[in-house]
Order: sequence, then structure tokens, then C-alpha cells
Amino acid sequence: MKSLNNNLVLAVNEKDEEFVLFGTGIGFKKKKGDPIDETLVTKTFLSNENQNMLAIIENIDPEVLDVTEKIVAYGENLLNKKINASIILALTDHIQFAIKREREGMEIKESNLQWEIPFLYAREYAVGKQALEIIQSGLGVLLPELEASFIALHFVNAQDGMESMDDTLLITNITKSMVKTIQTLFGVSLNKESLNYSRFVTHIRYFMNRQLHGTEQNQVPNEKLYGIIQEQYPKSYACGLVIREMLSRDYGFNISDDKMIYLMIHIERVVKDTQHI
Repeated sequence: MKSLNNNLVLAVNEKDEEFVLFGTGIGFKKKKGDPIDETLVTKTFLSNENQNMLAIIENIDPEVLDVTEKIVAYGENLLNKKINASIILALTDHIQFAIKREREGMEIKESNLQWEIPFLYAREYAVGKQALEIIQSGLGVLLPELEASFIALHFVNAQDGMESMDDTLLITNITKSMVKTIQTLFGVSLNKESLNYSRFVTHIRYFMNRQLHGTEQNQVPNEKLYGIIQEQYPKSYACGLVIREMLSRDYGFNISDDKMIYLMIHIERVVKDTQHI
């Protein structure tokens, strides 16, 4: 066991697997080889074969880590869910670099995607906005507002169990394309604050995650229900077909009829929310 600070330790189990353990007071006055009080553990992060966890945690600034833990705690409370423990190391590393960049006057490379984050992931973006205040209060550094979008993506990534931030960015781009298609075909601007919009984006995230990792299970489609929806929601059906073709052409995804049912229902709901404004 190696203690980084009062709340973070590197531990090894009987299989020589390295763990990073988080918990209030878990590292207090601990020395190498001391046993761990498991009742204090609140988060556990298992390293993979390609990670040198000792090197990672030795490069972590304990003050930034403390602030990151407060941000994660705030995020879990606002999102009302437990976040994958891996976010703490990834987000701490990101915040450390963001602070270095700000202090050295380095410019952030902007992209169109970051402006979409507040609309695609409204709740996660709210966490990102609050994170900037927590960082300013705890570390005395005011980061650019754009950082709220980047922090939001870390929370999206940790919720969905993504293997990499690249997956999260890809799914965000796909979601953006789908939203643009719906808005163009219906001639509307979707109500990004509605519950149905939030459900739509969440559904797309989980579905695309399963597509990327080959865990999507196709069910026997309910042909009767498919026909009813096609008849009752002809425009949502047409929109769904355009999206299915786009996903197949651009990303090689196969959208089965049973998944089309859910997609059409979500499209119909988000469009109706907009029309009722």
C-alpha cells in the first residue's frame, strides 16, 4: 500500500492486482504495508495491464485531487447516480493540465462540438459549470467557461462505462447529427430542456455504446407494433429511415426494426415537445 494523501491510496491484493482506493481518511497516517480499513473505501478503481498506477498517482497534485473529489461528489448528487471511480484520476489529470494551460497563457483549441455540449448533455454541463466555481474556490484559478463542456464529457464518459473518451466524442458527434436531421426534416428547433429530449439523448448514448462494443442484442421485432407506428407517425418513420441510412453509411451500424420502433417513438415525443412550446 502507498498513501498519496488522506483520501487516496494505492493498494495491491493477493493476486498482485493494483487498485486505487478512495475514501475519507483512508490514507491518514498510513505507511507502506499497512492494512486497509475496508469500511472507509467509497470508490475502487482497478488498473489495467497497460497502466502504471504508481506513476499516475505520483504525478497527481493532492490539492487538485481534493477539489476533483468535491466535483465528483457534487456530480453524483446532481445526476443522482454513482459515477465510475475512474473519473477521479482522469478528471484530476484534466484539471491539472487545464490549470497549467491557464497559468501559462496557452490557448484552448476550440471545436464546434463543445458548443453543443450544453444542449446534448444539459445536466452534465450543469456539473461542469459548478466545477469551475469549485476549482476557483478551492485552487484560486478561474478556468475558461469552455472547460465546463470538457468536464461535462468526463461525466458522460464515466456514466456510460466507455472505454475511452474517443468513444464518448464519437457518440456525441453521432447524437449531434441525429438531432440536426430531426430538426431539418421537421423544421423545428428541439426543446433541449424537456424531459423527453433528455430521455432521447440518453437512449442514443446507451444504444450507440452497445453498438460500438458489439453488445447489442437484436430481438424479434414486433411487426404489428412496427406497422402501427409506421402508420400513425409517418413523418417520424421517414425521419427514422433517414437516420438509419446515415448510421449505416457513415458508421457501419445496423439498426434493426425493433430498435427502429424505439427510435421512432423518441422522435415523435421530442418533436411534440417542441410543437407544444
